[in-house]
Amino acid sequence: MLVIRFQKVGKKNQKILRLVLQDKRWKLNGKVIKVLGWWNPYTKDGNFDKELINFYLQNGAQFSETAKSILKKQKIL
Repeated sequence: MLVIRFQKVGKKNQKILRLVLQDKRWKLNGKVIKVLGWWNPYTKDGNFDKELINFYLQNGAQFSETAKSILKKQKIL
């Protein structure tokens, strides 16, 4: 099963979150199928590929709780 979730990247105390598509069985920092965008929690800005997100949702991918709440706040969903 495919899951859309955030992956931490960046330096210590300066993390940036990547929105990635992964298999649910893989670890959080494991193999990534597709990068769908990024989110900076400190400045509250980000860039997401709406078309790819909608495509993978229609084909059975699911969201993690955190990714779902942030994308709702950004009015992507």
